[in-house]
Amino acid sequence: MMQRILALGLNPAYQKTLVFRTLLPGGVNRAESCRASASGKGINFIRAAHRWGRAEAVVLQPLGGVVGKLLSDALEEEGLPALSIPVEGCTRTCTTLLCSTSERATEIIEPSAPLSEQESGELFDKMKRMLPDFQGLALCGTFPPGIGPEFYRDAVRLARERNMPVLLDAYKDIGECLSEGISFFKINQEELSHLMECQTPKPEEMDRFRKSHGIEVLAVTDGANPAILCTENGIYRIRIPRLEACCNPIGAGDTCDAVLFSEVLENRELPEAFALGLAAATASCMTREPAVFARDEAENLYKQTGIERMG
Repeated sequence: MMQRILALGLNPAYQKTLVFRTLLPGGVNRAESCRASASGKGINFIRAAHRWGRAEAVVLQPLGGVVGKLLSDALEEEGLPALSIPVEGCTRTCTTLLCSTSERATEIIEPSAPLSEQESGELFDKMKRMLPDFQGLALCGTFPPGIGPEFYRDAVRLARERNMPVLLDAYKDIGECLSEGISFFKINQEELSHLMECQTPKPEEMDRFRKSHGIEVLAVTDGANPAILCTENGIYRIRIPRLEACCNPIGAGDTCDAVLFSEVLENRELPEAFALGLAAATASCMTREPAVFARDEAENLYKQTGIERMG
């Protein structure tokens, strides 16, 4: 029986991806193609989990307005399981601008509409009722105005009361959340540097941060550079193969989250689970759409990863 993961995706987005031969800032740019899909970190998480096929993941999210309906229809068409709470504010649209010449992506992010106290309460109550049906909780990204840090804090507290592992991928206003004890904290190096208030922390400094905050596992990505994994049993550096071309990096981190969490829930050793997540994330960069990848391509990239124990 598959393990089930509840993904809190409090900041969903309807994602438009525009492809340009050359993108000229300040000029008139006509896209060669445009694709739209449901997105946001929670949705990207469940999409990647679905493609990996080792766990069943369901997203819980607020949706509102015309854009919320578009997003809901896109999820249904894609066959991704979602539980959505209707809210008054219109769901945001985010736009990715892909330049074929430079192979660079520019992300345009709309502000999120605020949630009312009642809407926030309905989301939390829904999560509380659902939690017993799952074996893992993933906290995916930031929360919109109207939801405070106590939402994540109390969610972690509920999960820990059930001895349920929690994965966190966020870095803004997470102090209260970390204080409850996080099983897996996945973050990129830039964000971790911000949290630690230092430039380019060394692996041993990362591990001290992990211990000081009661984090069981700290997984730190750095784009195409080697990733660092800090655990109670040691520190590891994981090297990933470099791609000749990157089509779209949006959703790669969420893909890593989903595959890593799916694998550890199936008792895969941590370094291998993280390496598989990184391989799937790399494979997702080879496609135009967020968190979309071929599993066989990810498994081939995994064979090219290198795991080095550092201490």
